[in-house]
Amino acid sequence: MIGRGQLACLIWALLTVSPAVAQQKAASSHPRPAPQVQGRFIDADGNQITLHYVRGSQPQAFVGTVQATCMLPARSKSGESKPLKLSAIPAGTQMTVYYLRHTVGKNAENVIMALRFDQLQPGSDFPQGVYIPCFKEPETPAPK
Repeated sequence: MIGRGQLACLIWALLTVSPAVAQQKAASSHPRPAPQVQGRFIDADGNQITLHYVRGSQPQAFVGTVQATCMLPARSKSGESKPLKLSAIPAGTQMTVYYLRHTVGKNAENVIMALRFDQLQPGSDFPQGVYIPCFKEPETPAPK
């Protein structure tokens, strides 16, 4: 049988150990890949992309914002990457968009980090199945 003192000590130990374990678990979080959505390109309006996709049996629309120019990879090792004009993407193109959900106050937006063309219309010049970055890498300070 546990006495009152032992019971109090046990409860105190559980209450102080649980937060410490929770903090250790939070600190050792594993990086996760960015969320993604696969769908058909509907439209680009300035720096926003709209995709149509189906979740379950319900049609959905995904709207994401590109905050930096998406750069098409160079066709050869000696070539340069070139900017992708969002308005040049043909409607109906099957693609995957990688994004992060960014919330400021009550406003939330999907910030597009990269995209990939999964299925292109015949004659398209866009690379199929290639990861196309849409973010600006942070500048590293010059060594002193």
